Amino acid sequence: MEQNTSALQPSAPVALQFTGDSGEYFRIWIVNLCLSVLTLGIYSAWAKVRRKRYFYGCTLLEGAAFGYLGNPVAILKGRIIVVVGFAAYALLKELHWSIAIALFFAVAVALPWVIQRALQFNARNSTHRNVRFGFHGSKMDVFTVLLIGAMLVPMTLGLAYPFYLSMKRRVFVENSSYGTTQFRFSATTGDYYVAGLKLSLAFAGFIVGSIVTFGIGLLPLYLLLRAYAETAFGRLAWSNTRLFNIQFGCNWTTGGLFKLYFVNSLAILVSVGLLVPWAAVRSARYKLERITLHSASGLDGFLADTQENVGAVGDEAGELLGFDFGL
Repeated sequence: MEQNTSALQPSAPVALQFTGDSGEYFRIWIVNLCLSVLTLGIYSAWAKVRRKRYFYGCTLLEGAAFGYLGNPVAILKGRIIVVVGFAAYALLKELHWSIAIALFFAVAVALPWVIQRALQFNARNSTHRNVRFGFHGSKMDVFTVLLIGAMLVPMTLGLAYPFYLSMKRRVFVENSSYGTTQFRFSATTGDYYVAGLKLSLAFAGFIVGSIVTFGIGLLPLYLLLRAYAETAFGRLAWSNTRLFNIQFGCNWTTGGLFKLYFVNSLAILVSVGLLVPWAAVRSARYKLERITLHSASGLDGFLADTQENVGAVGDEAGELLGFDFGL
């Protein structure tokens, strides 16, 4: 008697889908640009929401689109606070050097709070199947990452950079959630140092190549280096991210990203910027459609259970924050 093994077979990875169209996005982009200029930047908050809603709505998982619920008024309030803060700093620091030092430390203390609020706002206004994402990191988590990036990396002449990238990714991923389910991150600092060592060798090749070509090959070599770095760290980050029993994957390649960036750069230069929307749609399609999710028990069960347990968008986890800083 032949045994049916189909039920024992692990389910195939499910890739994200992107349905965006460059013509559709061009109309959104040109209106956003014109109105932002005419209103001296005030409309940029509404422009950000329109852009994010378009790209979120065009990104599908198992046929269901993501959503963005951000309020442009909240974003505008946050940007006004930032602009007023920087204007006050620029004026007051001219009065006396001691005031400039005091203001610098005040900004340094406030920055983790600003970034934390922005991460919370963006996460809690992002949804899939009416379930919100969340960010639960503390101000101390953000402060630690900023401190390492701003002080330890320069002090070690870049040797601490892989450690910084590892910590930053871990803080972001492990403090993020889908509904009530936390994301998990398993990459080690050693993994990032291995990737960083390879990137250092690639950077050395970039320097040598730039010298050999007398700077003519600077742009393609830079794009190749950027593609290599994004592929190495992107695949490392995604392949070590989990959500309950869902394992993420990333199929970006250095060659694929280099071709994408090279063609996009030429198109934007030749069109004097008019093909920026076309390039943005191409980039989103390439990157998103090569992100995969895999679960031995299938995605539908987890997504349905999460939707049922968390409920609709209006639950207590969905209380909107007062404002966003547009970061």
